[in-house]
Amino acid sequence: MHMKGRERPLMSKTLTWIALLALSLSLGGSIFSAEVLTRPIATVEGKREGKLIFVPLRVNGKGPFWFCVDTGASHTVLDPGLARELHLKIIESSATTGTGQGDVPVDHVGAITIASGSFELKVADPWVIDLSQVPIPKWTRGLVGAEFFEAYVVELNPERASLQFYDPATYRKRPNATSIPLTLENHRLFITAKIEVTDQKVVEHRLRVDTGSEDSVADEIVKEGREVRETVLGKGLGKDFKGYSGLVKAVQIGPFRFTEVWGSGAPRPTVGMEIFRRFTAVFDGPHGAMHLEPNEHLADPVPAPSQ
Repeated sequence: MHMKGRERPLMSKTLTWIALLALSLSLGGSIFSAEVLTRPIATVEGKREGKLIFVPLRVNGKGPFWFCVDTGASHTVLDPGLARELHLKIIESSATTGTGQGDVPVDHVGAITIASGSFELKVADPWVIDLSQVPIPKWTRGLVGAEFFEAYVVELNPERASLQFYDPATYRKRPNATSIPLTLENHRLFITAKIEVTDQKVVEHRLRVDTGSEDSVADEIVKEGREVRETVLGKGLGKDFKGYSGLVKAVQIGPFRFTEVWGSGAPRPTVGMEIFRRFTAVFDGPHGAMHLEPNEHLADPVPAPSQ
């Protein structure tokens, strides 16, 4: 009798486990697997300067060095001073373009390994570009570019100033996140936004995702906005140039609508950190999706660009 009395709880626990397992399977395994599937491979804590996010990373075992998180960079970038410090040999040179005017010289130094803790990524073709004229802190040694967003699902949290990297094979978005189509094309990320220029004019444009820019939306359509003023454009790679900014009625990204938006009239349409600072954003390039969770800044007004 004593032995049988002990068997009943064991049987009860076994039946409970079977019932939970069946429920889990009916829900796609969510009860037991959701936490595991969304656990990041790595978390890199950084800092915020203005609207931009910077993270400390090691390069070829040395460092850490501060890198700006820049989805607008089609390659991960090193400053020439860092390349010399690491004794990297230039194997060829070329040129690229940036947000400013004119060509930007590029040196190529062969593969490097970038790491944080146990997390490592081999970057096959980092670009070496002079960042001294770019309006970012002088202690910036490079840009976190496309290679990271092509290899992983990447979460950018502006409030924590952190990056989290997930395995694309197992990542599952959080239930409260809103998903928006994201295109990964030629080492660049794009989304589609609705721009309500005025009551009479509404357009849908493809915008390049650029977390290395502090702007809201940059698009030549703002010249048809309610107010237009002269301003300085570029403020990145290449030479600055005189242009204009304009006030549009609204910009809508997925279900999120921002009213009274000042944007710059740049020739290459982009969306920058003035918008993304309002969200924890997950860039899932491998699966063509961006997931947004608003933070307390969602309703902040969009300021006019500085002169």
